[in-house]
Amino acid sequence: MTDPVLDELLRASRAHAGKEPTEELKQASRAFLLRADTDSAILRAAADALPTLPPAGAGWLAIVLGTAIERGQSAAVSAPALLQFLRSWLTKLPKPEITEDEAGEELASFPKPTPEQHALFEALPRVCQGLVAHLARLPHERAALVEDMALLERLADIEGYSNGPGWVREALLRSSGTLILLHPTSGSGLKVRYENVATCFHLFSLLQTAVGTRIPGGRQPDPAIAAAARGHTNAETYDEAWWHYGDPASKTADIHHSIWGEGLVREIPVVNGSRVMLLWPPIMQSRSWDEGFFGPHLQALPADVVVEEDLSPESCRAWLRTLGIS
Repeated sequence: MTDPVLDELLRASRAHAGKEPTEELKQASRAFLLRADTDSAILRAAADALPTLPPAGAGWLAIVLGTAIERGQSAAVSAPALLQFLRSWLTKLPKPEITEDEAGEELASFPKPTPEQHALFEALPRVCQGLVAHLARLPHERAALVEDMALLERLADIEGYSNGPGWVREALLRSSGTLILLHPTSGSGLKVRYENVATCFHLFSLLQTAVGTRIPGGRQPDPAIAAAARGHTNAETYDEAWWHYGDPASKTADIHHSIWGEGLVREIPVVNGSRVMLLWPPIMQSRSWDEGFFGPHLQALPADVVVEEDLSPESCRAWLRTLGIS
């Protein structure tokens, strides 16, 4: 038995030529969203129908599904089918051709898409946008998918063709949690909460603007960097490390035991259930980076760092003893 509300949306989606939707498609989408507010089964049925649609129609339906999730429906209902649909498209899209130059450096060239592939690329941002809306509400699924290296590599492969895969990849790489910051030289420290951060360079900028002068060696935050790191602006910015960011496995500031800015926040070492990072006075010329390390900004997964508490001297001493730092 068919559902007339879904049937009308699928019919209008099949007629969608891309770009701006017709009034008919808008009306069908509104009716679908109203039904989805009280009947989540229609979300699964719509997601299962994605392969029956032409690329532009599938892109539009993915956006509608994402909107339903943003309105409060369960992402778990339609996410599996939407993810599988994206995977099916990834197999149809071109792969970069890798060659080496005279110095042995790898060079990537991007084959021209066929007309069929071009149609997929035109609709891909909408499919990815809809999927990101789902992933933002499924942290456990994101944590599992980030281990799928083949998927991450394939998404990276086609970032040269479309922004959409980069949004999905960024969503998978972002993580949230608690971080203990210790400044061994002064015996001070902070407990902070980081939200939706992928790279450590991004974390460093968020941390510095949140911490300011609360830790020795800190500075007054730059509002422009604070805004860029939190996705409030796309302005070109540059930042530099105020401290040497150290691995808690090292009892002294050591370049070989650094928390590298290019690494992922999820890779910062965990001690007694918390990620821990040491803030030492700089031991080398400060590293700098630009806003490119802040990743594509995702409205569904906004990045931030907030200070939850100043650690007491007793708590800091206990942490430093645990790390073997006198």
